[in-house]
Amino acid sequence: MNNPARVTVGWLGLIGLVPLLLLYVVSGLVAPWWAVTVFVVVWCLLLLTALRSFRRRPLLTLALPLLGLAWWYAVLWFGDQFLNWTA
Repeated sequence: MNNPARVTVGWLGLIGLVPLLLLYVVSGLVAPWWAVTVFVVVWCLLLLTALRSFRRRPLLTLALPLLGLAWWYAVLWFGDQFLNWTA
C-alpha cells in the first residue's frame, strides 16, 4: 500500500510546513511575543498531525500547510483590525 504518489504527497506536505514555521516566527515583527508563542505551539501541533497522518492520509498532510497559512492570515488580520497590531 506504499504507493510512490502517496509517499510523495506526504513529503510535500511535510516540506510545506517548513516555510510556515518561518512565517510564524517572523510574525514577531507585527504580533506580540505571546501570539508568536501560540503560533509556534500551533505549528508543533500541525507537525505532529502531519507525522501521524503521513502514511494513512497523505492528502491531509498536504492540506495542513494550507490550513496553517489560512490560520496565520486570519490571526494577523484579527490582530490588525481589533487589537491594533502594527509593524
